[in-house]
Amino acid sequence: MKPFANLEQAWQHQANPGLQRPMPEQLMQLSVEQTKQVKAKFRWTIGLLSFVVFILIAYFATYADFRFTSFSNGLLLMIGSLTIRIVLEWISTLQFQRLDRLTDFNTFLKQSTAFYRKRRLLHLIFTPLLYATYIIGFVLLLPVFKQEFSNGIYLYLVFSGFGSLGVLAWFIYKANRKELAVLAKLQRKEVP
Repeated sequence: MKPFANLEQAWQHQANPGLQRPMPEQLMQLSVEQTKQVKAKFRWTIGLLSFVVFILIAYFATYADFRFTSFSNGLLLMIGSLTIRIVLEWISTLQFQRLDRLTDFNTFLKQSTAFYRKRRLLHLIFTPLLYATYIIGFVLLLPVFKQEFSNGIYLYLVFSGFGSLGVLAWFIYKANRKELAVLAKLQRKEVP
Protein backbone atom coordinates (compact mmCIF):
# COMPACT_ATOMS: atom_id res chain seq x y z
CA MET A 1 0.00 0.00 0.00
CA LYS A 2 3.00 2.29 -0.45
CA PRO A 3 1.38 4.34 -3.26
CA PHE A 4 -1.65 4.95 -1.03
CA ALA A 5 0.68 6.16 1.73
CA ASN A 6 2.49 8.40 -0.77
CA LEU A 7 -0.81 9.83 -1.99
CA GLU A 8 -1.99 10.37 1.57
CA GLN A 9 1.30 12.04 2.53
CA ALA A 10 1.09 14.37 -0.46
CA TRP A 11 -2.48 15.23 0.47
CA GLN A 12 -1.55 15.91 4.10
CA HIS A 13 1.26 18.25 3.09
CA GLN A 14 -1.23 20.45 1.27
CA ALA A 15 -2.55 21.84 4.55
CA ASN A 16 0.87 22.57 6.12
CA PRO A 17 1.95 26.17 5.63
CA GLY A 18 5.57 26.66 4.67
CA LEU A 19 5.89 23.31 2.91
CA GLN A 20 5.93 23.10 -0.81
CA ARG A 21 2.52 21.89 -1.87
CA PRO A 22 2.39 19.02 -4.34
CA MET A 23 1.08 19.90 -7.72
CA PRO A 24 -2.23 18.39 -8.84
CA GLU A 25 -0.27 16.48 -11.49
CA GLN A 26 1.76 14.82 -8.73
CA LEU A 27 -1.39 13.84 -6.86
CA MET A 28 -2.91 12.44 -10.04
CA GLN A 29 0.27 10.49 -10.82
CA LEU A 30 0.25 8.96 -7.32
CA SER A 31 -3.41 8.05 -7.77
CA VAL A 32 -2.69 6.43 -11.13
CA GLU A 33 0.19 4.41 -9.63
CA GLN A 34 -1.98 3.18 -6.77
CA THR A 35 -4.76 2.26 -9.19
CA LYS A 36 -2.34 0.26 -11.34
CA GLN A 37 -1.09 -1.66 -8.29
CA VAL A 38 -4.59 -2.54 -7.10
CA LYS A 39 -5.68 -3.60 -10.60
CA ALA A 40 -2.53 -5.73 -10.94
CA LYS A 41 -3.34 -7.41 -7.63
CA PHE A 42 -6.84 -8.25 -8.86
CA ARG A 43 -5.47 -9.59 -12.16
CA TRP A 44 -2.87 -11.78 -10.42
CA THR A 45 -5.46 -13.18 -8.02
CA ILE A 46 -7.94 -13.93 -10.79
CA GLY A 47 -5.21 -15.38 -13.03
CA LEU A 48 -3.76 -17.63 -10.34
CA LEU A 49 -7.17 -18.90 -9.21
CA SER A 50 -8.20 -19.48 -12.85
CA PHE A 51 -5.03 -21.52 -13.43
CA VAL A 52 -5.79 -23.72 -10.40
CA VAL A 53 -9.39 -24.17 -11.57
CA PHE A 54 -8.13 -25.19 -15.01
CA ILE A 55 -5.84 -27.82 -13.44
CA LEU A 56 -8.65 -29.14 -11.23
CA ILE A 57 -11.05 -29.33 -14.18
CA ALA A 58 -8.43 -31.23 -16.21
CA TYR A 59 -7.87 -33.56 -13.26
CA PHE A 60 -11.64 -34.03 -12.90
CA ALA A 61 -12.07 -34.80 -16.60
CA THR A 62 -9.19 -37.27 -16.51
CA TYR A 63 -9.84 -39.17 -13.28
CA ALA A 64 -13.39 -38.57 -12.02
CA ASP A 65 -15.13 -40.28 -14.95
CA PHE A 66 -18.02 -37.81 -14.49
CA ARG A 67 -19.56 -39.99 -11.78
CA PHE A 68 -20.69 -38.61 -8.45
CA THR A 69 -18.42 -40.19 -5.89
CA SER A 70 -16.72 -38.64 -2.87
CA PHE A 71 -13.69 -38.06 -5.11
CA SER A 72 -15.64 -36.21 -7.81
CA ASN A 73 -17.65 -34.34 -5.18
CA GLY A 74 -14.39 -33.24 -3.55
CA LEU A 75 -13.05 -31.97 -6.86
CA LEU A 76 -16.33 -30.20 -7.59
CA LEU A 77 -16.25 -28.50 -4.18
CA MET A 78 -12.70 -27.31 -4.83
CA ILE A 79 -13.56 -26.11 -8.35
CA GLY A 80 -16.78 -24.46 -7.19
CA SER A 81 -15.22 -22.60 -4.27
CA LEU A 82 -12.43 -21.23 -6.46
CA THR A 83 -14.86 -20.29 -9.22
CA ILE A 84 -17.03 -18.36 -6.78
CA ARG A 85 -13.95 -16.56 -5.49
CA ILE A 86 -12.93 -15.67 -9.06
CA VAL A 87 -16.40 -14.20 -9.69
CA LEU A 88 -16.22 -12.20 -6.44
CA GLU A 89 -12.78 -10.85 -7.36
CA TRP A 90 -14.03 -9.93 -10.82
CA ILE A 91 -16.99 -8.06 -9.28
CA SER A 92 -14.54 -6.25 -6.97
CA THR A 93 -12.46 -5.29 -9.99
CA LEU A 94 -15.51 -3.78 -11.68
CA GLN A 95 -16.46 -1.91 -8.50
CA PHE A 96 -12.93 -0.59 -8.14
CA GLN A 97 -12.95 0.66 -11.72
CA ARG A 98 -16.15 2.61 -11.00
CA LEU A 99 -14.45 4.74 -8.34
CA ASP A 100 -14.31 8.32 -9.61
CA ARG A 101 -10.74 9.45 -9.04
CA LEU A 102 -11.42 12.89 -10.51
CA THR A 103 -14.07 13.88 -7.98
CA ASP A 104 -13.45 15.94 -4.84
CA PHE A 105 -11.52 14.34 -2.00
CA ASN A 106 -14.49 13.77 0.35
CA THR A 107 -16.56 12.08 -2.34
CA PHE A 108 -13.65 9.89 -3.37
CA LEU A 109 -13.01 9.06 0.29
CA LYS A 110 -16.64 7.98 0.73
CA GLN A 111 -16.54 5.88 -2.45
CA SER A 112 -13.28 4.25 -1.40
CA THR A 113 -14.60 3.53 2.09
CA ALA A 114 -17.75 1.94 0.64
CA PHE A 115 -15.59 -0.19 -1.69
CA TYR A 116 -13.36 -1.43 1.13
CA ARG A 117 -16.39 -2.12 3.35
CA LYS A 118 -17.67 -4.47 0.65
CA ARG A 119 -14.22 -6.04 0.48
CA ARG A 120 -14.34 -6.51 4.27
CA LEU A 121 -17.49 -8.62 3.84
CA LEU A 122 -15.64 -10.66 1.24
CA HIS A 123 -12.69 -11.18 3.58
CA LEU A 124 -14.58 -11.84 6.79
CA ILE A 125 -17.51 -13.91 5.53
CA PHE A 126 -17.05 -15.31 2.04
CA THR A 127 -13.31 -16.07 2.11
CA PRO A 128 -13.46 -18.28 5.24
CA LEU A 129 -16.53 -20.13 3.90
CA LEU A 130 -14.94 -20.70 0.50
CA TYR A 131 -11.64 -21.72 2.08
CA ALA A 132 -13.42 -24.21 4.36
CA THR A 133 -15.30 -25.60 1.34
CA TYR A 134 -12.01 -26.01 -0.52
CA ILE A 135 -10.50 -27.88 2.47
CA ILE A 136 -13.56 -30.16 2.69
CA GLY A 137 -13.13 -30.91 -1.01
CA PHE A 138 -9.47 -31.76 -0.45
CA VAL A 139 -10.32 -34.03 2.49
CA LEU A 140 -12.83 -35.88 0.30
CA LEU A 141 -9.99 -36.70 -2.10
CA LEU A 142 -7.80 -38.29 0.58
CA PRO A 143 -9.49 -41.73 0.80
CA VAL A 144 -9.02 -42.21 -2.94
CA PHE A 145 -5.40 -41.02 -2.70
CA LYS A 146 -4.80 -43.52 0.14
CA GLN A 147 -6.28 -46.33 -1.93
CA GLU A 148 -4.53 -45.48 -5.21
CA PHE A 149 -1.06 -44.41 -4.08
CA SER A 150 1.67 -45.95 -1.98
CA ASN A 151 1.83 -45.01 1.68
CA GLY A 152 4.82 -42.73 1.09
CA ILE A 153 3.18 -40.80 -1.74
CA TYR A 154 -0.07 -40.60 0.21
CA LEU A 155 1.73 -39.12 3.23
CA TYR A 156 3.52 -36.70 0.93
CA LEU A 157 0.17 -35.59 -0.54
CA VAL A 158 -1.37 -35.17 2.92
CA PHE A 159 1.55 -33.19 4.39
CA SER A 160 2.22 -31.11 1.29
CA GLY A 161 -1.51 -30.51 0.77
CA PHE A 162 -2.18 -29.34 4.30
CA GLY A 163 1.14 -27.52 4.40
CA SER A 164 0.21 -25.65 1.23
CA LEU A 165 -3.21 -24.87 2.67
CA GLY A 166 -1.53 -23.51 5.80
CA VAL A 167 0.82 -21.30 3.80
CA LEU A 168 -2.09 -20.16 1.65
CA ALA A 169 -4.09 -19.33 4.79
CA TRP A 170 -1.18 -17.19 6.03
CA PHE A 171 -0.98 -15.27 2.73
CA ILE A 172 -4.75 -14.77 2.68
CA TYR A 173 -4.64 -13.54 6.28
CA LYS A 174 -1.83 -11.05 5.53
CA ALA A 175 -3.53 -9.72 2.38
CA ASN A 176 -6.85 -9.37 4.19
CA ARG A 177 -5.22 -7.50 7.07
CA LYS A 178 -3.66 -5.04 4.61
CA GLU A 179 -7.02 -4.27 3.04
CA LEU A 180 -8.74 -4.02 6.41
CA ALA A 181 -6.00 -1.62 7.54
CA VAL A 182 -6.73 0.55 4.50
CA LEU A 183 -10.42 0.57 5.46
CA ALA A 184 -9.59 1.53 9.04
CA LYS A 185 -7.38 4.35 7.79
CA LEU A 186 -10.07 5.58 5.42
CA GLN A 187 -12.68 5.49 8.18
CA ARG A 188 -10.47 7.63 10.44
CA LYS A 189 -10.18 10.24 7.69
CA GLU A 190 -13.84 10.23 6.70
CA VAL A 191 -15.60 13.56 7.03
CA PRO A 192 -19.17 13.27 8.41
